[in-house]
Amino acid sequence: MEFKKRLMTTIIIFLVISAVLGGILIFAASDINKRTEDIVQTRKDLLFHLQLTETLASLRKDSQKAQSYAYEATNILPSRDQLINFPRDLSMIARQNEIELNVGLGNEGVSDGNLTQTNFNMTSQGSLDNLIAFLKSVEISNYFVNLNSIDLIRQEGTFKAVVNGTVFSF
Repeated sequence: MEFKKRLMTTIIIFLVISAVLGGILIFAASDINKRTEDIVQTRKDLLFHLQLTETLASLRKDSQKAQSYAYEATNILPSRDQLINFPRDLSMIARQNEIELNVGLGNEGVSDGNLTQTNFNMTSQGSLDNLIAFLKSVEISNYFVNLNSIDLIRQEGTFKAVVNGTVFSF
């Protein structure tokens, strides 16, 4: 009987030790899984921050290049104050193209941001070739002009053009 008692005690001790070790292993495995997930997330965060840093460095490099163009970009469109010269400049272009011209500025409206749109109308008279040359000269002038409508009327060998448009400024 003593043998059976010892055998049972040994088996019970073995089972208790096995259960304790099994519990420790299960706890350690779950802790390892949690730490592995933390490491994976940390690596993802580091990769994201690395990409952000590279993007920021690229943007700074590009911004230095863009600064050299900043002056030209701000001078693409005239200021609102410079629009006072618009009718005079159109008249000068008209004289160069042998065109009679009457120009009037209309309503002013603000579109996206600081961009201002000012309506204008002009009546011009001359030969068809001169009118076409005049409109091309207006198109390549220092003003950004959108011609909304052009009405051509033939009058005894000459043409009369009634033009409505918009000129843009800051």
